[in-house]
Amino acid sequence: MPTPDWTALRGEFPTLQNWTYLDVARKTIPPRCQQQAVASYYDDVYAEAGADAWSATNVAHGRSELAKLLGANPAEIAFTKNTTEGLLIAAHAFDLKAGDNIVLTDMEHVANIWVWKHWEKKGVEIRFAKNRDGRLALQSFLDAIDQRTRVVSTAYITYGNGYRVNLPELGAACRERNIRLVVDGVQAAGIIATPLNQLGADIIAIGGHKGLFGLTGSGIVYCREELVDTIRTPFVKDAVAPGSATAKAHVNSQFDYVRIAHRFEGGNPNFLGIRVLRAGAKFIESIGLANIEQRVRQLSDTCLKALKKA
Repeated sequence: MPTPDWTALRGEFPTLQNWTYLDVARKTIPPRCQQQAVASYYDDVYAEAGADAWSATNVAHGRSELAKLLGANPAEIAFTKNTTEGLLIAAHAFDLKAGDNIVLTDMEHVANIWVWKHWEKKGVEIRFAKNRDGRLALQSFLDAIDQRTRVVSTAYITYGNGYRVNLPELGAACRERNIRLVVDGVQAAGIIATPLNQLGADIIAIGGHKGLFGLTGSGIVYCREELVDTIRTPFVKDAVAPGSATAKAHVNSQFDYVRIAHRFEGGNPNFLGIRVLRAGAKFIESIGLANIEQRVRQLSDTCLKALKKA
């Protein structure tokens, strides 16, 4: 893919006409495609009574677009309202016993702590891998893990200082020990090019309002395909047996609960939010995730050098 015209791309972000915006760890300013997707949604509702805007086919296409962009199978992607909802699904997904432990880190966003706290009332210990000079090397996790560790949950890129955890290395260590790896991936999605299915994680929660150029109140959760139909929670419907009458009845429906990550969704989907996420995915694809990651690295280096001189 050719090198993008970054100056021309700045024109797709009207906010940059008035601001130098650096707060992307909180929210990302929207490109024009976001406004266009919202406008097309209401145009269809007004003109066609939502024939396209409320189409289950468009939800399926959105799922496929995001899976393609992020490096996953569509069956591994469920739509959520934010990162925390994805983490909540993960935090209720596993059958832990008193005496087991969960390892978090001391650099987590508070959302990735709150969702796990309910386990303490059931006798499950919550531990924290401790950073060393703002870094979370593999040894930090191994120091906290023991034979009763059942889950490790960490940010891929920490929101505080932007440190990137080596997930493939950590994932391999967890897999060797039969530990589930849950990841807060919101700071990486749309910026880091490594496919989700190469990170070694079991579940990755991603809000849509940052690097994916979606609206607040939209997001996805990735669940490794081999794990999808084993997860049990109070608010997730049990997987339907393949080949059953129920499975056949719903196999082409937006309410398909058959052994895919879609079973984590309930009720009407966020049609508008998914429409915008799909537009954002196409926009990112047109630029190239590898190009975006390289550009972010270059700008980060430039910024760090300037700060050191200041």
